[in-house]
Amino acid sequence: MEDPFEQWKRYLLPLPHEITFEGDVECHPEAVSVEVKPGAEPAEKNAAAILEALCLRAARDAAQAGAEEAGDTPPGGAFVIAIGLVNGGPDADRLSRLPNCEQAYTIRPEGRRLVLAALSGRGITYAARTLHQLLEPGLSPGRIRIPLVSVTDWPDLDERGMWNFPTPEEWIPWMASMKLNYGKMDSTELSTVERGKPNHARIDRALMQKARLLGFNYVPLITHLNFLHDRGLFRAYPELAGKGDGALAGRYFAHKEGNRHRAPCASNPLLVDILEEWMADIASQGASEVGCWLTERPAQCACDDCTAVGQFVLESRAFVTAWKRIRPRFPDFDLRVFLSTTTSERDYRVLAELPPEVKVGRACATEMERVLHLPRDLTANPLLDYHASQGRWIASYDVPVNANGRVETPEFKVPQSSPHRIRDYVGHLIRRQYSGAFGMMAWVTMGRETCGYNVAALAEYAWNLNGRTEREFAIAWATREGYADVEAFADWSELTGPVAFDVYDSDFPVCYSWGKAVEMVRRKQRPYLGEGMFRYYENEASFEEKVDACRRAIQIASEFESPDCANETRVVMTYVELARRVYDVAENVATRDLADPDVQTELQAAIESLEAAGESNVAAIRHWRGTLGPEPWHNRVHDAIRGTESTVREIARFLRERYIN
Repeated sequence: MEDPFEQWKRYLLPLPHEITFEGDVECHPEAVSVEVKPGAEPAEKNAAAILEALCLRAARDAAQAGAEEAGDTPPGGAFVIAIGLVNGGPDADRLSRLPNCEQAYTIRPEGRRLVLAALSGRGITYAARTLHQLLEPGLSPGRIRIPLVSVTDWPDLDERGMWNFPTPEEWIPWMASMKLNYGKMDSTELSTVERGKPNHARIDRALMQKARLLGFNYVPLITHLNFLHDRGLFRAYPELAGKGDGALAGRYFAHKEGNRHRAPCASNPLLVDILEEWMADIASQGASEVGCWLTERPAQCACDDCTAVGQFVLESRAFVTAWKRIRPRFPDFDLRVFLSTTTSERDYRVLAELPPEVKVGRACATEMERVLHLPRDLTANPLLDYHASQGRWIASYDVPVNANGRVETPEFKVPQSSPHRIRDYVGHLIRRQYSGAFGMMAWVTMGRETCGYNVAALAEYAWNLNGRTEREFAIAWATREGYADVEAFADWSELTGPVAFDVYDSDFPVCYSWGKAVEMVRRKQRPYLGEGMFRYYENEASFEEKVDACRRAIQIASEFESPDCANETRVVMTYVELARRVYDVAENVATRDLADPDVQTELQAAIESLEAAGESNVAAIRHWRGTLGPEPWHNRVHDAIRGTESTVREIARFLRERYIN
């Protein structure tokens, strides 16, 4: 028999760790009072305001509907929601023993009362968020159903959030509503450096404080040190420019063009002076910490002092020295260091030297940490994993909320809805005892439409990894999104999610954008199922199995009011078909006698099938994105289209010129 309160649970995202229901009461919204103790902290008052606004909405709807439409006043008298921080007693004792207890909370019924308790403002905010989600389905004009619910809850990971996200004014409240609690503060402005003058930094203090009330940590930053030429650093202080061509950090393939970004001479004490002034400005504006980014890519100043120690060790020393200098003035100001991305050069020494309270972040490390394993790959970094196991705060920014698994690549903007992939990666981080899990997007337009489902999956599984299956999560998400048939949506997600995982975790998109598929054919390299772009294709039948799953998913999604799910699945399906046709061509070239006219005829047919698959893929991407909105589209949509077109064109051209008579 179905749990009578299961429908209520479906409105919760993320699902609490411990939750039971004793019943419910129904009353007029004006009979509900939300109480805080005298002298309550701002977070307590804000939590109360969140719930009061919901009750006011129900009362306003009743007034607008009129007495006749609203019906009789529900029975029962007043109901109290009591909100408060605790520093002693049974609630405090239990909460203090929970993981990440600063964010933990309890909700418990006491007659016609619900008591919300936590050790901190962030915890009480999360308690209010949970109750808000539970109250939403029970609202109607003039009536409110209140569950008599007992909750004890905490997050599996300390920080959960996004590295890049558009319109913080909109995204922060949305993310905070799902208990995501981290984002980098893109609005941090470092002043242009002028020789002999003080250096300043400005942050969006109002937005930071608003985020804090929502339980969200909007962290100011000092950008990658090899980007400081943009702030006039080397023009003002030429002696700070890293010496030699080795100091040029280059750029990601994804960046395509622009400056090669010279790293600074990190042994020069002037660098510490400038960093100190920026940090002090940030701290003076009310920030509780700052994120400091080492040079982004491999680089090394060639001066004797720098080469004696190493670029990244000296850069981390500069940040720590500047931070220690301002600590007497700002004793509660914290530091987090973001390691260099595509290199782990001397990370062992950086970690050994960092004070234990300094947080450490890592990104663009997916391929560096990948361990081939069936049925799914593992991730491991012995150095970072050891430090995490010893209590060091370490976070990864590589949660694959978008189609790419490697953020340093030319990131394609194509659709992926796969809570299976999100849960898999977040699970690795939790088992590795990491403290933070963040996703990254390289675009701002249509970010929520493209990645919203996966961002919600990050919120779910970074909070409570083992609370729900992927299907149960899909049902909860569809319930909150207002789908008419949530079971059908879950059917769609269960079909398309694993296939999207297979497609986008198989050397995507570098197999297309870097010409790797083309090179495989040119070299007559036999394609190996289980590796590279065929990583999750166990045998030749796997292609058709995945296409069949997509066909069934499209059939289900065709009944949805929105075409987005069906359009997305067509993109995924055409990538499977494209991979199949690349495999067929490569297998023919590697294993057949291409001088044989009959083989050439077969090869010509395989090339034509490849071209047809490429056209279908391009058409599916265009249709998916066109339905979301008209041009101009982000260039990464066009990158995806060009990746397919160039792969197909170059393979076909090479083979026809070389082997087709």
